[in-house]
Amino acid sequence: MGREEERLESYRRTAAVSFVVIILLFSFLIVRPFFVAIMSAAVLAFIFYPLYGKLAELLKNVPLGEKLASLLTCLVILLVVLIPSIFVAVLLTSEVKSGYHFLQTVLQAPQFQLDNLPPVIKQLEQFLPQLKAGAADLVGQLIGMLQDVLKVIPNVLLQVFITIFSIYYFLVHGHDLYKFFADLFPLSEKRYKQIVSRFDNLSRGVIIGQVFVGCIQGVLAWLGFFILGVPSPILWGSLTAIISMIPLFGAALIWVPVDIYLFLVGTMTGNYIPAISLLVYGVFVISLIDNLLKPKIVGDNANIHPLIVLFGILGGIQLFGIAGIILGPMILTIFDVVIEIFKEAL
Repeated sequence: MGREEERLESYRRTAAVSFVVIILLFSFLIVRPFFVAIMSAAVLAFIFYPLYGKLAELLKNVPLGEKLASLLTCLVILLVVLIPSIFVAVLLTSEVKSGYHFLQTVLQAPQFQLDNLPPVIKQLEQFLPQLKAGAADLVGQLIGMLQDVLKVIPNVLLQVFITIFSIYYFLVHGHDLYKFFADLFPLSEKRYKQIVSRFDNLSRGVIIGQVFVGCIQGVLAWLGFFILGVPSPILWGSLTAIISMIPLFGAALIWVPVDIYLFLVGTMTGNYIPAISLLVYGVFVISLIDNLLKPKIVGDNANIHPLIVLFGILGGIQLFGIAGIILGPMILTIFDVVIEIFKEAL
């Protein structure tokens, strides 16, 4: 090959690579608004793939059995994950709105004052003007957040549609996707099985061990708050669920301050039963469920270092929003698998 031919071949190679990079860049810009929805769909499809496999096996003799099994799996995901999440979000928005109107009415009332407080707390009444100013500022921030939430509702519905649509095709073409990545990253079949098995254990440890148990604690907290008459029980229950998912934190960060509030109310009303009831319920039900349930559900094969989950959840929320609770730890889980394979390859 002459010098001119080598130069021409190098030019062609450079032009081809540049063209591919440009196409990849524009492709990413096109799908970027839906990146979180697609990633969420991939995670949900992976988690519910065993259910899809069983349904596909049952419907293998039915025309379009695989597509029907994928559709049924999507319906299950809607009923189990997405619809409850939307329902809680709507109720949570309503609670925030009601709380805003209540605080606005109370703070703007000329006769607003704190009566029947214990003597120790009564001494703090001199700070009432600063308290009203701070509370008014907080109310303004809450209503701003509420307006932002209402504005993005159409986009949320679009994201839900894209998520379900993507899940359907991820399930139907699961084997094709596996083959695509196998051709893209040529590893042995044994290695791929090892990767899938390890990732399955780690991901289910994150989803079941952190998210699922956290949701159970949130539901239990909401139930206790609702029965004991705590204002905005869905708000505090949702916060309990989120805090419970984060390692090194716990549900007590929510229910203990709420219990202190009930004790303060008890000093003014003389009724300490709700406060004592929440104290017992919080210690022996809400907080204890984490130590009892998580080891039995997760098992020993899905142990994940708490730092991976901690950084995954906190960083994932900052990067992806509420979906980052799942996506963040899952991405770090992939990183953990890749590092483990790299060490073995060395």
